[in-house]
Amino acid sequence: MKYASRIECLADKSLLNAFEIPETEDMISFSAGFPSSETYPLDAIKDSFIKVIEESGKEALSYGSTSGYARLREIIGSRLAEKFGLQYSLDEIIITSGSQQGLDMSGMLFVNKGDVVLFENPSYLGAVNSLRAHEAKLIAIDIDDEGICIDSLRNALEKYGERVKMIYVNPDFQNPTGRSWSHNRRLEFMETMSHYDIPILEDAAYAELSFEKKVEKPLAFYDKHDQVIYLGTFSKTFCPGLRVAWLCAPKHIMEKYLLLKNAADLSSSAIAQRQMAYYLDHYSLDNHIEWITGIYKKRKDIMAKIIDKKFPKTVCYKNPGGGLFIWLELPAEKDGRELLKRSLKRKVSFIPGTSFYPAGDRHNEIRLNFSNMKPEKIIEGMNILAEITSEYLEE
Repeated sequence: MKYASRIECLADKSLLNAFEIPETEDMISFSAGFPSSETYPLDAIKDSFIKVIEESGKEALSYGSTSGYARLREIIGSRLAEKFGLQYSLDEIIITSGSQQGLDMSGMLFVNKGDVVLFENPSYLGAVNSLRAHEAKLIAIDIDDEGICIDSLRNALEKYGERVKMIYVNPDFQNPTGRSWSHNRRLEFMETMSHYDIPILEDAAYAELSFEKKVEKPLAFYDKHDQVIYLGTFSKTFCPGLRVAWLCAPKHIMEKYLLLKNAADLSSSAIAQRQMAYYLDHYSLDNHIEWITGIYKKRKDIMAKIIDKKFPKTVCYKNPGGGLFIWLELPAEKDGRELLKRSLKRKVSFIPGTSFYPAGDRHNEIRLNFSNMKPEKIIEGMNILAEITSEYLEE
């Protein structure tokens, strides 16, 4: 049987494996970027579904509009204006089946085989795989503690010129590193990009998961040239199983997205959208986010404390101010994949950093998720990982 050439671009199964590992009951998983299932507001979700069925069951169980349920889009627009100062009209917001669909449609819309897509280095594995499936040439731009490195960005833009068709960035509590771009770096990035007619795909999945009650303005806030495509989701702040997310873009671009959305799945789940809208109208998502970020901060602090006390001092990391991840850097000659092999034998999992580099050219880092394990499991797993890491680095 002959397969399309794009399937060969997806040989890295790290993200798929991350979704499979937690299924093993005795595994302590620091792998997948899941929110904790303990935080799902089950009673409120149940109530919302019941009310939707009672009040508009026939509509909720029918096909919906390709754009998405209008009331949900209204609420999203209001939240974006209130939280981030973003001004999107109703026809500049569509509902997607998870942010991953937004990534995929963006690849379909802007990228032909061989076109260049710029990425942060490292970057979100799901985005790397999505754009790789469109047979793009992925070019990595280094990042530092303030965000994407502007000199490296300018060099890439000059080198590849008109071949650059899109740039993907994750400025808030980035997956995988947990870093957030500084205010000045955001301004410098947008000023640089304003000289190029290139779409900017801004992934804001973690933007509201701040432990410091401080949220920077998104890149879209500074967009004066209709370049930013803004992706948001309820998967990290509410629950991922509903697959309710959104994509915002200027109207003339959104018209193209609607054609792709209609071709892909006609519309996202009507009942899930109406449930989400009912919840947002009758419950406080802000209170829920405050509660879950309190939980995640405690878990992050537990993980960081063990790293500080028990890991070798040659292991480096930055304590994140939000999100779901801690990024560990081993000495340059060591390999996170080898550490994972040893760790899995002790029933502790994580994702090696290699998978987050579009070129796969760095091997000495690992990503740890702290949201999905209870404190006692974090303590147990991190103590095991500290022991294994110490042994490995002594060799």
